[in-house]
Amino acid sequence: MNFKRINLIALKEVQDHITSFRFICLLFLMMTICAIFLLKETGIYLEEIGKYSSGDYYYPLDYLPYTLNIFGGIRTAIGGSSIFGSIIAIALGFDLITKERESGSLKAILSVPVFRDELINGKALAGIIVIAIATTVVFILAFGILLINSIVPEISELSYLFMFWLFTNLFLSGIFIMSMMISTFAKTSGMSLIASFLALLLLTSVISTVGNVAPDFILGQNPLMEYQNMDNYDPDVLYELSSQYSANKGLILDISRCASLNTNYFILSRVLTRPQDSKDDSLYSSFGMQGDDRTLPPVFEVLAPMWGYILFLIVYPVVFFSIAYVRFMRMDLR
Repeated sequence: MNFKRINLIALKEVQDHITSFRFICLLFLMMTICAIFLLKETGIYLEEIGKYSSGDYYYPLDYLPYTLNIFGGIRTAIGGSSIFGSIIAIALGFDLITKERESGSLKAILSVPVFRDELINGKALAGIIVIAIATTVVFILAFGILLINSIVPEISELSYLFMFWLFTNLFLSGIFIMSMMISTFAKTSGMSLIASFLALLLLTSVISTVGNVAPDFILGQNPLMEYQNMDNYDPDVLYELSSQYSANKGLILDISRCASLNTNYFILSRVLTRPQDSKDDSLYSSFGMQGDDRTLPPVFEVLAPMWGYILFLIVYPVVFFSIAYVRFMRMDLR
């Protein structure tokens, strides 16, 4: 493996992506959707600050909106009601291999001194770089909207924003590498595109929906419902059974939320963009975030309880790329 050749392949792929009409149109649409949600969040932020400044409403200082709240518009646009972020990620990867194979250029590329592992690594690296560029453009747009409204983030909020940017890249990279993996299996670009959207649906809505109904199917009825009509029962035993049931149900729900790609991203990004929602948590209380203290705890302390979500967000692209790598290395090009 030659890293210089990988970098050259990545550079060529990045240039092709960012100059393509498809990418420019989708990026413009994503920026438009993000701008709409950002402007909405900015209006809510200014309204809440205005209410506090007028003196007509009482707000504990720690519950006043943070500048981070405005960036929740990006969270909603990319991992919420809008799927343009996911569409860009799929558009970058669904025909990476099928397009080359259909045009016959894949055989020509591999006939020169370029190994298969260098080609797949270069293409993957290029897609991740382009996603980082698109995400950075959206964040620059958000900062521009803030400055237009004379809103400046505090220094303590910058670490939260960086981690939010990083998780956004991980989320979109996972979808991109998933579509690239499917491209190594599909015979045509059309089949790859359809399969990519079906896989996205599976990793988002289907897992989330199944996870919500799975506890009742696996664990059965809550013991409280079974024993409520009985005259003779031991309250201690019932309490223990109910507690165990609730713990098992919570575990199943947590696993489904971690496994659902968009729910995973949405929960992680909400922790970073809505810090006041956790003001009653012991972690925040231990850092004095109560009453009139608006000090944010260190971002890594906030994310420590979320390690399961972070792990899944990292595991998805790693697993998808491993499958794509093995498949591409064994692909028959005849």
